[in-house]
Amino acid sequence: MKRRTFLKASGLAAVPLITPRLVFGQTGQTGSADVLVCVYQRGGADGLNMVVPHGESAYYQNRPNIAVPQPGQTGGAIDLDGFFGLNPNLSPLKSLYDAGDLAVVHATGSPDPSRSHFEAQDFMEYGTPGVNTTTDGWLNRYLATLSGPASTFQGVGFGQVQLALQGAYPVVGMNSIEGYNLNTHPEDEDPLRAAIAGLFNQAAPMDVAASGILASVDELKAADPGSIAVDHGAEYPASPFGTDMQQVAQLIKSGIGLQVACVDVGGWDHHDQLEAAMTPLASDFAATLAAFYQDLGDRMASVTVVTMTEFGRRVKENASLGTDHGHGSVMFALGGGVNGGQVITQWPGLSSGDLNQGDLAITTDYRTVLSDALINRLGAADLQSVFPDFVGPSGAGVFQSI
Repeated sequence: MKRRTFLKASGLAAVPLITPRLVFGQTGQTGSADVLVCVYQRGGADGLNMVVPHGESAYYQNRPNIAVPQPGQTGGAIDLDGFFGLNPNLSPLKSLYDAGDLAVVHATGSPDPSRSHFEAQDFMEYGTPGVNTTTDGWLNRYLATLSGPASTFQGVGFGQVQLALQGAYPVVGMNSIEGYNLNTHPEDEDPLRAAIAGLFNQAAPMDVAASGILASVDELKAADPGSIAVDHGAEYPASPFGTDMQQVAQLIKSGIGLQVACVDVGGWDHHDQLEAAMTPLASDFAATLAAFYQDLGDRMASVTVVTMTEFGRRVKENASLGTDHGHGSVMFALGGGVNGGQVITQWPGLSSGDLNQGDLAITTDYRTVLSDALINRLGAADLQSVFPDFVGPSGAGVFQSI
């Protein structure tokens, strides 16, 4: 029976054989490079209410109802440097900031003016703002520059293969470590494996991919990262973001060869009732990052976490006590190689003449922060391949050199 006939007859042509979406690589990275974890805040996070410019009166004039109060007031911001403060729901991050392992980059984002979620996210993940012809993501292009021993799980996307990871270079996507297996009942696993092995036993690309899929399932089972306990008394929130970050930590601890990972945390599109909507989300975001940091302990010396969002929000609150799509926002950088304990920014100001069409102006291109991480923490040498047409600067003082 031909393979196409078999697939149609069995019904396997209409459903995935493997729960995760995955393809496989032949090369890996050696040396002292950090593991890079990219966290995407989907929906356009309001950076002004996450890291509050409490020292600027225009912030309070534009947000009379939704502004985070000044430090020392009820529900007030947690002061960082006399001008900026953390949203009180981000309080678990303060100790990381004080330890020098967390830095904030403010007034940052993509230079493209799009306020479309889909377009702005695509531009950010492709690493080519304003260019509609890009077909691979910036992380995929980075991985393609590496050489070294094989590592199947070198690039992993949780929940999906994020656009930043997609491209010609092979990566892995998984919904969970436990679910990374054949999508069948346990008693049917061995017969299904045998059927797949017999079906895809030639040298065509699909045959090679199928063989790699089965091999990767065995590799992950042998490493058994799902059995690795949380360390140092860390407690992850029982949320999708908390679960994903715990599993990233397990992959790191397992030594399976993880180089880059992508994790999504959605729900940041707050057009109305910003305070009520952001409170649980910000709490989960901060508690998860703090748990990840605590869990990895000394391993954080060689792990870098960078957070980003497709755009910020308008400076002026709207009639629904929310904020609409804007421009500049905030990024967080976490790890032992971060020049932390500071808010890094060329602050543009929030007075009417300082704004970009009513939005926080961007003074630091997000690619500058990512280039800084790639050069100083991952030892990247070919940034032109990663961010074509980006003229820099390639450093913002966020990261220490390895």
